[in-house]
Order: sequence, then C-alpha cells, then structure tokens
Amino acid sequence: MHVSLPLTPDAALDASASASPAVATAIRVRRRRMSRWLRASVLLAALAAGSAACASDADESADGSDRPSDEVIDAVDTDGDGVVAREDVDDFLAETENEAERIEAEREAARIEAEREAERAAREAAVQAFLADDTAIAASFPGGELTVSTVLASIVEAPPSLMDDPTKPTRDQFVSRLTSMLQLRLVAVALTELGFPVDVAASDADINAMAQARIEGPFEAFAQERSLSEDLSIERLATPHCVSALVLESEADALAATDRVRGGESLADVALEVNPQGLTEPNGLIGCNLPLEMFGTGQLPLTLIGLTVGELSEPVALPSGVSPTGELWVVLRLDDLLTDQTDLASIGPFAPRVLSGLMTTYEIDVAPALGTWTQSSLSVALPQPGS
Repeated sequence: MHVSLPLTPDAALDASASASPAVATAIRVRRRRMSRWLRASVLLAALAAGSAACASDADESADGSDRPSDEVIDAVDTDGDGVVAREDVDDFLAETENEAERIEAEREAARIEAEREAERAAREAAVQAFLADDTAIAASFPGGELTVSTVLASIVEAPPSLMDDPTKPTRDQFVSRLTSMLQLRLVAVALTELGFPVDVAASDADINAMAQARIEGPFEAFAQERSLSEDLSIERLATPHCVSALVLESEADALAATDRVRGGESLADVALEVNPQGLTEPNGLIGCNLPLEMFGTGQLPLTLIGLTVGELSEPVALPSGVSPTGELWVVLRLDDLLTDQTDLASIGPFAPRVLSGLMTTYEIDVAPALGTWTQSSLSVALPQPGS
C-alpha cells in the first residue's frame, strides 16, 4: 500500500524538478497559492497587532501615487497573473481591517473579564480571611451586633438548600444569611421602639416567635391607627367609589366635553355622544368599587381620591392601543362615596408598612469585606467590581 505525504512548499519545489511538466506546473501553482495565503495571514496578524509596517493599505511610489503592497497583491491575485483590481484590493483591506478590529475587541473583552475575575477572586479571598476570625463583628445594629461565629452557627443549624459545606459558606451565602438575620433584628428593634418589646438578644427562632406574636396580636390595630393618622388618603382607598367618566382621544376634545357638563348638560348625554363604545356604560358609568380595584395603580386612583362627590377631574392622559392618537384622555366624576362600606382590612395589613418605614431609618454598620448596608432595600449590598 502506497501512502502519499503532503509536501511542504519547499519540498514541492524540489519534487517539481523531477516530475512531469504537467505535475510540476500544478505543484508550482499550488505553491504560489499557499504563499499568497501565508502572506495574507501574516498581513492579518500584523494588522491585528497594530504593526506600523502594515498600518497603511498602500505604498507610495516614486511619483507620489499609491499602489497596493506586494503582500496585498499576492493575497488578492487569485489567478497568479500579477494583475489585481482596485475594488478587490479595497474589499480585501476592509475585510482584513474588520477582522483585526474583531480580534482586538475579543482581546479587550477577555482582558476585562480576566480583571473582573481577579477582583472577584481577591474579594472572595478577603472574605474567607475575614470569616476565619470567629470573633470578628460582621455587622452592628441599634442595640446589638452579629459576630462571624453567630452567623456561621445559624448557617450550620439551617443551611441553605444545595449548599455543599455549611461550615464553609461563600461570600454570597454568608451575606444572604447576615441580611436575613439583620432584618429580623430590626423588626424586633422597631416593635420595641413602638411599645411592643422583643428581646433582640434571643435566638433567631425566639425573636421570630415573639415578633409574630406581637404582629398578629394588638400591633396590627396600632399600625392601622398610626397609618390613618399619617395618611388620610388610606381611608379613601378602603372606601368604594361610584364613578362616571368622559373618554376622548385628545385633550382639547376632553376639555370641550368637560365644559359642556359644567355648563349644564348631563354627563350621561355627553358620554353617550363622545365615549368610545365598550370603555364605559353608554351613560358614562364605570361602576362602584375600590379605587385600586377599578383602576389598579397609576394616576387614575390618585386623581379619584382627590375628588369630592359631584366633582369633575381635569383630563388625565393614558396610553391606549384603541385610540388612533395612541392615547385616551379621561375625565372622572365622583358620583358617590359608599362610606358605610369602608373596609380597612381590604388594603391591609398595616403592620409591614409601619415597621418597614421605621426600619429604613436605622443605621447599620457592615464589615467592609462583606459589603454595605442599603437602607431602602434593608439588605447588604455586595461590593461592586472595581470598588
């Protein structure tokens, strides 16, 4: 069995000397094509590396005109006749430049990712060094502090699901447990401050049991009364409103319809004429319900609870796919307030609202290796890359 080995360009040239004329010609053509391919590859690598020698796509001749370099000509010359079109040269240079830019972009992305990975590794190493000291203070809060050993003991006692080794938590796992332990203790601090004492020095289970007993007991009534005293709109949100509306496609039309009603025409007659079908009853009636049940969140419920019985609102713009203008302008009229049906429980419970409002005012100090406390979210924010 005869096995043919592929020849290198130099070996092919040597072989061509003793081969038939046809074979020798084929070998020489193949060598020229390989040479052009190799030169093009060298040119591409040089461009990707920012080589000054290949920064320009042309050499300047003695008479000042520009001509492609020999490397470019060889790369573009597919038939080996030494003649190339300027369009082919331009296309080749553009493709080569684009490839060089792509390679450079990939290198830059890889460099940035390597730096970030190094930062992550360094932060994790710093955390693990910090966690090696059982007596170190992980965080302090009004009236107490949490040590590393306390948090580690909590993790071992009740490890997160899919955790490999509860005795060796990662930074994320440790910080997650630290956050939940701080939140629980802040609930206890807030309850105590409001007159419903909870022992923040107790175990997690005992703190949780005491806090739940307070919240499910008399604290909810206290929180409800406190909320009403701080925000009078809460009672309106818990009261069914009977509402009618004018609905039009432009602000000008909405204002004109409003003027007609204020001028003495009945809203039912104007609504029958101007309201799109299906958005209200023909007479403009929407119904009787809680504001949030009728309109959800947004501007309309806020507008409604600011009205007195019989009052028309100013036009409110809402995005709409059924309107040619892409929006609808709504004018609300409060027809009646069913105060005998006010039900504060329908928008409760109030305890979380009162507690969270107080908890976000407390100052928490967290060990820098672990992150920083974010008051708005009541959580430990992990250090960001580059910080």
